[in-house]
Amino acid sequence: MSKSIFNKQSLIFLFIIGIVILISVSLLTYMNIKDQNDDHEFIQQTFQHTALMDNIFALVNESETLRRNYFLTGDKQNVSDIRENKVVMDSLLKQLRSNSFDDISQLANADALKPMVTERFALFNDGIEVQDQKGTNLKFHKNIFDKGKILNIDIKNLLNKMKKEEYKNLEEKKEISEQGSKFAFISFLAGIGASVLILSIAFVSLIKKASGSFALENQEITREELEQIVKERTAEISQINQKLYKKLSELEAMETKLKGSAEQYRKLFEQAHDAILIFSPEDQTVIDVNRRACDLYGFKREEFIGLSLKTLSKNVKQSLENLNLTLEKGYYHNFQSVHYKKEMTEMLMEINASVFIYNNKKVILSINRDITDRILKVPI
Repeated sequence: MSKSIFNKQSLIFLFIIGIVILISVSLLTYMNIKDQNDDHEFIQQTFQHTALMDNIFALVNESETLRRNYFLTGDKQNVSDIRENKVVMDSLLKQLRSNSFDDISQLANADALKPMVTERFALFNDGIEVQDQKGTNLKFHKNIFDKGKILNIDIKNLLNKMKKEEYKNLEEKKEISEQGSKFAFISFLAGIGASVLILSIAFVSLIKKASGSFALENQEITREELEQIVKERTAEISQINQKLYKKLSELEAMETKLKGSAEQYRKLFEQAHDAILIFSPEDQTVIDVNRRACDLYGFKREEFIGLSLKTLSKNVKQSLENLNLTLEKGYYHNFQSVHYKKEMTEMLMEINASVFIYNNKKVILSINRDITDRILKVPI
């Protein structure tokens, strides 16, 4: 009788290979899940950073409004508010720089932004001093006002550049994450398949040898030794099963955690200060909106979803041009458009639009801010 190719040593080797593959697949799965958690944290940090940039620019605009109010009314409370805003601004700039340490380009932008903002508040103080000494004659203030307008534009452009960089980094991170997930999934399936195949071959061989194969190939092996070998291999298989059950439990717990993260992002979406609309670029049909959008436009959520934005835009042709430009560049920031509320009241909107993948479909995410009151309040 020919000797079986599966001797005791080869079976042990097969068991070791199977266990190594299982451990490798488990580590790969753990690393992939950890990367997904890191990605969610990165997304949350990106929204926090861009919100911080919006707060900085909003504080500059608020201080500009306070300066104009003081110029018109002479109310000293406006001066106090500007100085309080300066204290808050210093804290925001420090936080922005701290958030940018991991990105050399953003750190350089943060360092460039600080002297601009500092100079802008210095101009506020210069204008206040001139007004206190020489009054509100425009010939004494024109140079300061002109410098302030230029600085406002520079600050806005730099903040928009930083936000664009944040979204670019987010898109790159997303692409890397998707590729990593596909590779991990394929590797997981291949590893599990190979492990099951190897362990099945080893287990079947053990059963066959337990019935007499080892006795024919090695006369010195007794029946008691064969039974001991079977017990040992059975115990090893039981341990492997326990490890698999444990890993499955860990994966289920991780899935629950990821669902919790999705709920947190939904809360951020719903609690945003600006109106957020997600719509299809083909027919401009609304897919999703947040609570602020419903309040601003006057529609209930069920009324808003499925509505075409063409019915809300005053200039449909210009809206189509803005949409095409957004699709071409992938984003279009800080453009203005006139929209209608449900009761057909006009609103002047400042819009930031970007192309995103939502439920495996290309959509436009539009962040709309009503600036009608801001424009009306600007002194002539």
